[in-house]
Order: sequence, then C-alpha cells, then structure tokens
Amino acid sequence: MVAVSGGSGGAGLMELMLIRHALPMPAADSRDPGDPGLGEEGRRQAELVAMRLAEMGPWDALYCSPQARALETAAPIAQRAGLDVTVRDGLAEFDWGKADYIHFEELAKPGNTMMAKFAREDFSDYGTTAEEIRAKAIDAVEQIVAHHAGGRVMVVTHGTVVNGFVGGFLGARKLVFHHPHYTGLTLVQASRKGHREVVCLNESAHLRLLQTATVNGE
Repeated sequence: MVAVSGGSGGAGLMELMLIRHALPMPAADSRDPGDPGLGEEGRRQAELVAMRLAEMGPWDALYCSPQARALETAAPIAQRAGLDVTVRDGLAEFDWGKADYIHFEELAKPGNTMMAKFAREDFSDYGTTAEEIRAKAIDAVEQIVAHHAGGRVMVVTHGTVVNGFVGGFLGARKLVFHHPHYTGLTLVQASRKGHREVVCLNESAHLRLLQTATVNGE
C-alpha cells in the first residue's frame, strides 16, 4: 500500500523506516502481562524483518520503544545492522503501564466493548485522548527526524505511534486510519523544510517467507 503527500521535498531528504513490533506472546503466558515479549512466531517474524532491513542498509541509527515486544523485535535488527538500540519512552504504546496487554485479534472478536470504544476513539479508560496520543507520537518521531537530517534511521514502535505520526502529516481524520501488520514497514522521506512523504505503508512481503516455510514444514 502506497500513499504520497503533495509538494516538493527538496534536497537533503532523510529516510525514516517505522517498524511495528512482531507478534507478542499471550499476556497470560508472560511473566509481565502488561508487557509481554515475543512468542515463537514473533521471534521468527523479527528475524525475517531483520534480514529484510539488512538488505536495505546501511542504516545510521536504530530507535526503539521501551516495551518488551519492541525491544525483542529490535534485537536481531540491531545485530544484523551493527547498531546499538536507542530507547525512547515517547515511542511506547498508549497503554504502557496502564493495563495488561490485549492482542488486537482478541479485541476484534464480536461483542468486545473495549474494541467498540477504540472504534469511537474513546481512550478515557487509559486517561488519554486520540489527540494526545497523536501529539505524543509526532513529538517523539520528529525529535528523531531533527537529529538525523539527511540520514537513514529505523524506529521499532507500535501501531498507534505509526498511525499518529503518519496520519498527522497525511491529514487523516482518525488516529487509527490503518492497521499495521506485525513487523509491517512504513518508509517516510523527511526534508529539512518540513515536508513528509510516505514511500510505502505497512509493507510486509518478508512475512511471506515465514508463511512459505510453515506450509513446507521447514
């Protein structure tokens, strides 16, 4: 899926790769239900996206949310890219430290009242609003952009952070305007003049390797 904003970016473009974390284990199986790490499938997804990103390198920096599922996704990316991981609290999901993690697939089941609230963009149970979530995402990512003018940077984060930042400059009416795949890749070009352009949105071709290997019993 591709979306492009209007205008001319000018010289000195930065390339910013936003990466949603891989599939977490069920909260009930985690030592910390509020901050689960990756399960077996998630670890395989993380390895695949790390391979894909290494092929697209070199990269100048790698930033990450402080949450376990993001950190464990970033680990193989860092290893293959030869980079340290810089953790930024502003890249965390809006529910960090406020509730047990719930998989989107569980939320999406018919009759889930929490999903109905999310659909209305009612985040009052978490003490925040869609506007505050978007503003936090924009601030966190723009700080990274400002620090790496003309560079190539990867950011491992969460669904609403990707939505908040990208939707902000695309003019999306709703905070959550698309559902990023686990390890989905969104590439943004950013100019020193403030122009932001989406090159690709939620690209996940690397996961086909995982599906093929599963079918073939590898």
